[in-house]
Amino acid sequence: MKILNSKKMHELDALTMERQGLSPSELMERASEKLTAEIVKIVPVESRIKIFCGSGNNGGDGLCIARMLYNQGYDYVTAYKVKDFAAEDDFPEISPDDIVVDAVFGTGLNREITGLLAKLVEKINISGARVIAVDIPSGLSDFAILPQTVIKADTTLKIHTPAVSMLLPENEYIVGELKIVGIGLESAENFDSPYNFLTQGEVKKMLKPRKIFSHKGTFGHSLLIAGEYLKGGAAVLCARACHRAGAGLVTVHTDEKLVNILQTATPETMLSVGKQPDLEKFTVVGIGPGIGQSCAAEELVKKVLSSGRPAVFDADALNIIAAKKLHGLIPENSVLTPHVKEFERLFGKTANSFERLELLRQKASDLKCVIVLKGAYSQIATPEGEVFFNSTGNPGMATAGSGDVLTGIITGLLSQKYNSVDAAKIGVFVHGLSGDLAAEKKGCQGLIASDIIEMIPLALKKIA
Repeated sequence: MKILNSKKMHELDALTMERQGLSPSELMERASEKLTAEIVKIVPVESRIKIFCGSGNNGGDGLCIARMLYNQGYDYVTAYKVKDFAAEDDFPEISPDDIVVDAVFGTGLNREITGLLAKLVEKINISGARVIAVDIPSGLSDFAILPQTVIKADTTLKIHTPAVSMLLPENEYIVGELKIVGIGLESAENFDSPYNFLTQGEVKKMLKPRKIFSHKGTFGHSLLIAGEYLKGGAAVLCARACHRAGAGLVTVHTDEKLVNILQTATPETMLSVGKQPDLEKFTVVGIGPGIGQSCAAEELVKKVLSSGRPAVFDADALNIIAAKKLHGLIPENSVLTPHVKEFERLFGKTANSFERLELLRQKASDLKCVIVLKGAYSQIATPEGEVFFNSTGNPGMATAGSGDVLTGIITGLLSQKYNSVDAAKIGVFVHGLSGDLAAEKKGCQGLIASDIIEMIPLALKKIA
């Protein structure tokens, strides 16, 4: 799903009205119905609701929502037109028990909120009331960071697609819980935007069905170079995830002291120890989890780099590339899976997430590789300069070994002859969805990497 800026969203609205024969008021009515339905899900009918409406389309949505809530039995709904406020004394009282709906400014705002409206924003923010933002918290633009005056929402109901600003960590305290509300707009796939929001429907189209006469050789042979002594868990997690992602055969090259552990923990896996493996025997290589940064590990990384074949580079493999400045040796169409600190070691620090996003795009293009920047809404940058924000995952996945699982999944998909971009997109989405399914069953607090692995088959089944 394309992520559009405010100007292009207006163009999409116009296209929708033209193709579907709608007037602006009819489209607003449709949007308000969907927004109201989301509010009804989370706000008890006896609540006192105060809706603050601006003079633009966002305010129009707010007025429609007030009417619709009242018609659905919400007797304590009051809508305020902010243009009627002449002084602070005109502001209504707002208590911690109130529900505030912010419909003052939409995504088109490109200036700082000042004057009387800034006072209103401050009053709402310190009230302790639960705040629901319509489309975007007032004061936040679709591509900006850390505004000085902005509504701090508990929930944001964003129409059609998120804004880029909502998907970056600096604005988490502004956006709160993000919910995407579909209102039946036309497809935006022909609109020009480098940013995308990865959805289940798109991932489903990428998955290849298995043919009846397939055999293990059909789905490739993955080589995982993982695990030094005392870090055997990384190799176990990576191998198990690779199997669960559908690789036909999996071999782990590891420290010989880990043989008994691996053969016990993952009996489906073959092992390689001692001398460096012959890479030509394998469909794809994934390298890095738990290998350390010894001279032996460095030689293994250099061997994979010099092969010229696309590979998955993670963890210590990335740290070795950064430390030894081996960037120019990375084979085209490889997949790199850094977290933020590893990304900084590879490519340098940036002032904020917007600058890092642009650097991510640039480096993926320069290296002709896919770079997965891991975190909430993991960002997948392609050699063509596109970025796909992932829509699955939860805070419970911030746990030891979660990245090793992702490496195993992506390597397993590459083994099945998915191209690098599709393998990264499917892998990241499945990884996040597996984590979501695990969290539904066990909660976020005690989630561990093994829980994610066990849910991979169910995630694939759910997508298909």
